Amino acid sequence: MTVLVGTVDGLFVLDADGDPRRVAPGRVQALATSRASVTWALLDDGGLLRHAGEDAWSPVPVHVDADPRTILATAGGVVLGTANARLWRVEETGTTSLAGFDDVAGRNSWHAVGSAVPYVRSLTATADGHALLASVHVGGIPRSTDDGATWEPTIDVDDDVHEVRAHPGDPSIVAAAAAVGLAESHDGGASWSVAPRTGLHATYLRAVAFTDDAVVVGASDGPFGQHAALYRRPLGGGAFERCDVGLPTWLPALVDTGALAAHGPRVVAGAGDTVFASDDGAKTWRVGASGLPPVRAVAVTDFDSVAG
Repeated sequence: MTVLVGTVDGLFVLDADGDPRRVAPGRVQALATSRASVTWALLDDGGLLRHAGEDAWSPVPVHVDADPRTILATAGGVVLGTANARLWRVEETGTTSLAGFDDVAGRNSWHAVGSAVPYVRSLTATADGHALLASVHVGGIPRSTDDGATWEPTIDVDDDVHEVRAHPGDPSIVAAAAAVGLAESHDGGASWSVAPRTGLHATYLRAVAFTDDAVVVGASDGPFGQHAALYRRPLGGGAFERCDVGLPTWLPALVDTGALAAHGPRVVAGAGDTVFASDDGAKTWRVGASGLPPVRAVAVTDFDSVAG
């Protein structure tokens, strides 16, 4: 497997020894991978980079009306969320607006926290591709079951969702990291409940990912992450288990949206200038790389040519 790390000063690949190799310049905003072995990197200046097969990283034209904030890899390209809470589809044929997202019920109740206006913070799709979900900060999790043509609101806007993530294999399971804790859905994101908070030192969650048998979250005592830690919770439910084997008592920074990723038992988390890694589903950890520029995003892929 290959670990990609997006930072404020370049995109890096970590080799087997944890040595980072810079493969592209730029301030990375988000990363995404598709099942077709295509990897994408979104840059703060709105640039979009694509990597497939043995090709080098190449730019993809993007034409949107506000700064891009997050991306979701699809079969034909990406869905892109912007700083003015709009969605766009970027494919070889060009960039088109998902105009139905502009008309989602309850949009007038969205409000800004830490930004000038509400924005799309994360995107995900259920394992069967039936549902698309977008987390809006702050605007809940609109959901579409017709490939983005129309959208419906789901979770309470004031639960303050930071990241939504679908289980990679079970289309019924979706999780969301929120200010109120871990929200979970067992019907593909149509309805939500907040999981019991037993075991957490704080309920403010900014990142979430799935291993084979658990959900992993990044928790802190607030948006500035003075006391930040990782936790795992079995998929079947139960208490949150503190990830402390191989990790410092408190992480050097909170694990933000997009900076936690998993593929099978492999988990990586970016905190400050360090990437922490686990090979056993977040039970034990080690330093994957340190001394990096501040980490913004991470991804784990099962193909090696992305290093090119």
